[in-house]
Amino acid sequence: MPVAGLKFAKWALTLGYCLWVAVAEADQSHHFEFLYIDANEGSASGGHAAIKFDRQVFHFQHVEPGLLRLYRNDAAAFEFAYGFQENRNIYGHRIEVSEDFFQALRDTFSRRLLIQNQQLSLLQALHDDQALVSGLQHLGSAPPLPIKGLGYFLTQYRATEALPIEAGNSSQALQQLHEAIVNEYGEDFLVAKRQQAWQTLQALKPEVAVNPTVNEPSDTRFTATNSSFAERYHNQLLNLAALDVLQARLSPRSESLLQIPETAFRLNPTQRAKLQDFRQRLFADLIRLMQSQRSDWGYPLLVGMARLHALDHAIASGYLSVLDRSRAENDDPQATIIDEDNLPAALQYSQELFAATSKQLDSPIALDEVAYSELELSATALMQLHKPRDDQQSLKLLPLTTTPSRPAAAELIGLPLPINELAYAQNSVAQQIETYQNQLQSLYGYNLLNRNCVTEIFRLINQTISDMSATAEESKSQASQRLLGGYVDEDDLNMIPFVAYDQIGNAYRLSTSFQRRPYRERQRQLRYRQMPQWQVDLQESNTLSSRIYKWNGDDAAFLFFTQDQLWPRPLQGGLNLAIAGSQGLYGLFSWPWDDGDNLRKGLKGIIVSLPELLFFNIRKGSFPGLLPEASIYQPEAF
Repeated sequence: MPVAGLKFAKWALTLGYCLWVAVAEADQSHHFEFLYIDANEGSASGGHAAIKFDRQVFHFQHVEPGLLRLYRNDAAAFEFAYGFQENRNIYGHRIEVSEDFFQALRDTFSRRLLIQNQQLSLLQALHDDQALVSGLQHLGSAPPLPIKGLGYFLTQYRATEALPIEAGNSSQALQQLHEAIVNEYGEDFLVAKRQQAWQTLQALKPEVAVNPTVNEPSDTRFTATNSSFAERYHNQLLNLAALDVLQARLSPRSESLLQIPETAFRLNPTQRAKLQDFRQRLFADLIRLMQSQRSDWGYPLLVGMARLHALDHAIASGYLSVLDRSRAENDDPQATIIDEDNLPAALQYSQELFAATSKQLDSPIALDEVAYSELELSATALMQLHKPRDDQQSLKLLPLTTTPSRPAAAELIGLPLPINELAYAQNSVAQQIETYQNQLQSLYGYNLLNRNCVTEIFRLINQTISDMSATAEESKSQASQRLLGGYVDEDDLNMIPFVAYDQIGNAYRLSTSFQRRPYRERQRQLRYRQMPQWQVDLQESNTLSSRIYKWNGDDAAFLFFTQDQLWPRPLQGGLNLAIAGSQGLYGLFSWPWDDGDNLRKGLKGIIVSLPELLFFNIRKGSFPGLLPEASIYQPEAF
């Protein structure tokens, strides 16, 4: 049950969302919370469930190809996405438990998360192997391989001879680094290191990281693996590229660095000295990196070289200069569009985050790589909002990356392998992919009735209870009674989120229950202080006169908010149904130029309007363009 339509949330949360949630300090008492998120149009339209430990929320989502995947999110981010952007009530039960059970239960969810992530990474590794083997068989038409970090220097790359030094494009920082490495390790060191990387690449053979017929996956244990063929090939190509950039003393591409000569980015003498100190330590680290035993040492070398140049630029100019941490693709489908109305709020949000991270430049504590990365990330977000644009033009924010990873396209380099060996590897990896997908399907296959976001939470809770039984004779229900105050099975009607919530309230040992009201309801309560209640209710009863809700492309067209009134709901639902039908009818004619978007929304509107005829509400409207604020996370007890 995935969260949909949260593009700005992803952009903002990557930026460093936890800096905003000081109000959500972790509670160190021994309890966990079961969260029930009620229905709304869009994803998880039948409701959703999650379990919260301190400031971490675990929840299961349906992902392709038909798997139920466990995710872990920051609690404040999770509640903002569901409670504010998706405008849903969030109900919670707080369950008191012993310290031992709390730790064991959290470890159960954490372990499942890590195991499943490893297994899905292995599946992706098999697909990568398949693509690489196919490309090696058709070098002339093979798509290029993206090399992370190389995009700060180049757009395209082919590993042949070392790159020539381009006139006017030589980097003084890389010249200094090159000389320091030669002085430290000898004149022939870099040439020998490149030759070693080339020979290692040419000696690679397609050996898979995991064989599903030998290492069948389990949801309780990790799988012993080796590096995949594609990973080893990619790492050697990455190492070659980094050495070639260093040998050529290339300056980073101007568009990959960000700098705005404005007062907000002006560095005082203390800050420049702090960056100079960090630059010296980074320079020394890059020299030591040349002796690293890690297989992908080329990546930190590329990022470090680009950062050296950015730091030199900042120190010399007096204005902060950083690597661009946004994705390079201008047509990225995950880009967030900020319109003119939301731009001031987005600017304020980014400015305050930048101010929080830039305080580290004034701190007496030495700037480390983590602190500098946070500064780089927040500066990228703020500088994106300073891009020049025409008046009234919407601003496109590209997704931010958690590490500097701007890629460049590298041509595949052929390996001295017989064609029949490559063909055999192609068939072998295809069979392994099919086998592994079937095995994962049997472990995590999604089923609405007996394996969904609720049943898996209970399954892991009850698994932990079984593991903590006091004696062999103690049954699961008896152990649950001792540890939780009662027992809830994962079967029967407990697979429905609101039924499971009621069952927990009746069975488990609760310390309190609470509700976090959705964004629209909170805004209505604020407006009650400014206007008579009847006037607010009348104004906010429909989408035409509402001052809180503005229709957005994620919602199907509708007129009335039916969750506010019970008895008029069938009549209002009938009008909503007529509007949805009209949108669907229009969609039949607009299909050629909107790819069926209006038809899909019309059908979705019909589905969520029909329950309103029977006094049941699903649709509540959504607010995908909302920006996070620290003040919105106060729980409401009831």
